[in-house]
Amino acid sequence: MIISHKYKFIFLKTKKTAGTSIEISLSRYCGDRDIITPIMPEDEKIRAALGKYPQNNQIGQTNFYNHDSANKIKSLIGEDIWNSYYKFCFDRNPWDKVISLYYFLVRDPQKESFDEFLSRGGYQYAYNFPIYTIDNDSVVDYIGRYENLENDLKSICDTISLPFDGWLPKAKGQFRKNRDHYCTQYNEDQRELIGNYYKKEIDLFKYTF
Repeated sequence: MIISHKYKFIFLKTKKTAGTSIEISLSRYCGDRDIITPIMPEDEKIRAALGKYPQNNQIGQTNFYNHDSANKIKSLIGEDIWNSYYKFCFDRNPWDKVISLYYFLVRDPQKESFDEFLSRGGYQYAYNFPIYTIDNDSVVDYIGRYENLENDLKSICDTISLPFDGWLPKAKGQFRKNRDHYCTQYNEDQRELIGNYYKKEIDLFKYTF
């Protein structure tokens, strides 16, 4: 998550939407007063090589974290900043997102099958709707689509006058071993399970299987 006073934007970091790659890239443009939240150690190495680190990620006794919700961020920074800064995030087709989540969390499919992962509720972690909504209403200015990541991010940066060069690192991209289309990896019951759990995201973006 980034709060940039320099460019007056708030990047809300959602799960399994290239959020870490976006965060590392946009950190390059942050000023000394901007808020940058910590990420995983292996990803911090990428950011450190660019001369950027987590900073200013505490207000009083409360820490900012990378997947903080809009409700928490708004309560910490106050109405004036929240209302005047450009707020954006990304989301992704839930069926594709859950496949990505499975390979990220399980790492070795021989130890836990996709069906076993779903049966224990592992699919629930990538539910992003509460991050960018308050009382079930979207409270950000723009929600980009993972499926159109480069173009949407460029459009966002143009809006906030940030001179984005298009570079995104491949953070966490190495975990998904099976690159077959997500449609081939679900049976009917599994498809329905994800469709029901992620219904609010699906309805908002008109995603289809």
